[in-house]
Order: sequence, then structure tokens, then C-alpha cells
Amino acid sequence: MSIPDHIEWFSSLEKLKQSRVVETGDNTVHPIAHVGDVPLSHVKQKGLMRNVQHVPTITKNLVSIRQMVDQGMHVQFNHHGVRHTIASLTMRVG
Repeated sequence: MSIPDHIEWFSSLEKLKQSRVVETGDNTVHPIAHVGDVPLSHVKQKGLMRNVQHVPTITKNLVSIRQMVDQGMHVQFNHHGVRHTIASLTMRVG
């Protein structure tokens, strides 16, 4: 998952020791500034997305479905958008 200029969303943040980049669909290369954890919450239930990349030069959040599934989330696509679940936590995207 990559997040643009919302550094305040991170609960922990680490500057990278080696430079890395994210390439977007238009073949533009964007440097990753930091990597950290972003808390996800809905009502009283909480989750944590780990190893989220802070990429200040992109304009939209980029989500890795594989990363979400690897971290124990369930992802469901339908004609209304995307829904992901963290244990008993459910949030809608889109």
C-alpha cells in the first residue's frame, strides 16, 4: 500500500536506508520517502496495515490486494466497489 502526502496517518514511520521507488500506471517513477504502519479503525474495532509506503509525489492511495491478504485481511469485489475485512472489522473502499 502506498499513501501520498498524509504522513499524519502513520503510527510509526521509518526513513528508508536504500532508495526505492513506486512505478505508477503511466510509467512515472515516484520515490518512497518512508515505510511504516497505518492504524485502521471502524467504530470500536481496530486493525493495522503494516509496511505501508509513504510516497509524497503520488496523488492517490495505491492498495496492494496481495499485501492486504498476506496481512490477514479478506477482500471482496462487487458492483458497489471493494470491501475488505480485518477479522471482524469491515470497511468499504470506493
